[in-house]
Amino acid sequence: MKKRNLFKCCLLVIMSFYLLSACTKKENNEKANIDLFNPKEAVKVAENYLNYVKDNNIEEANKLCTEQLISKNKEISTGTSRIIAYAPDNMIESSGSAYVIYNVIRNSASEPKCDLDNYAIKVLKIDDQYKIDEVKSMNKKQVFVRNKSLRMIGEDGGKSDLILTLNNLPKDVYLSENKIMLYKEKAPSEAFGPVSLGYKGQKVAISTIGNNKTFLSIAYIEESKAAQGQGGGESATAGANQNSNISGDLEELVDKPIAKKVIPLDILDNAKIENLVFSREEGYLIVEYLNSNGLNRINVYKTADGELVKLKFNEMFPENKYNITLKSFDKSEITVEVSAKEGRNDINIDVIGEYKANMEEEEVKKNI
Repeated sequence: MKKRNLFKCCLLVIMSFYLLSACTKKENNEKANIDLFNPKEAVKVAENYLNYVKDNNIEEANKLCTEQLISKNKEISTGTSRIIAYAPDNMIESSGSAYVIYNVIRNSASEPKCDLDNYAIKVLKIDDQYKIDEVKSMNKKQVFVRNKSLRMIGEDGGKSDLILTLNNLPKDVYLSENKIMLYKEKAPSEAFGPVSLGYKGQKVAISTIGNNKTFLSIAYIEESKAAQGQGGGESATAGANQNSNISGDLEELVDKPIAKKVIPLDILDNAKIENLVFSREEGYLIVEYLNSNGLNRINVYKTADGELVKLKFNEMFPENKYNITLKSFDKSEITVEVSAKEGRNDINIDVIGEYKANMEEEEVKKNI
């Protein structure tokens, strides 16, 4: 009897020990989970930072950074070019931080020039907050205009490649608004307008202007040249000084264009191009422009064949009454803000607001 009671006591002590150990382990695990670095939060902070910078809201962007990072910078601004789009590229994680890496598109507001930059944003976890402690950037490619040619220079600088000249573009194109493809219109080619790079440097959105018309197209770059970012062309700086004495015809003979094909998109009448933006996976090109009424409008085209995506913006939001402004986008969906033209008295208030447009389904729905 005594042995049995002793056995029960020992068993009770052992069970109590295991229960206590399990509880302690659970508490430690819960605490560890609380203290763990969450990569998703790091991505959220990095994207918020880029969105603030894109909107030129530097004050809010700085609030996401550590005091040490802010104190190291004398001038914090976007400078001569602004961010118009970005796409995720990679992430490098460690126990308490992560580098969130993006391909960033920057455009000049004063000339037809575009940069493809690589941003590495280091995010730390400080107590229960995620803060940006470092922002590194590197220029991967730059597209610019010289004389009548569109050229590309890579991250190593040195020589630039000829993408194409105004003479290489299609002379006549079909209009996207026509249901029956019979009529062809002459493509304006007096000068280059705004241009934009894809996130991998393999596509270039191009606009050319003339006679109050704008021709839109997409050039596909040879993969070997897109990867190298530079070839056997002329020096961007030296060539700029020398080319004043070289005719465009001679330059065409010297340089071989690296654009392997050009996809024509459309011709717009009395439009001023504001931005050319590729969707996240470059399946679509979003064209932001001012129409003849001075209102912001948007067209979307498929990059594979140049077909206009039929979102029926003009039917839903008449071109003489409403602005359509791009707010955000991803692989196959864009978010737009619809607002009324100032001074109009015949506005439908119910139309005003934010909408999501699915480019694959060609559907537009108002956010509730």
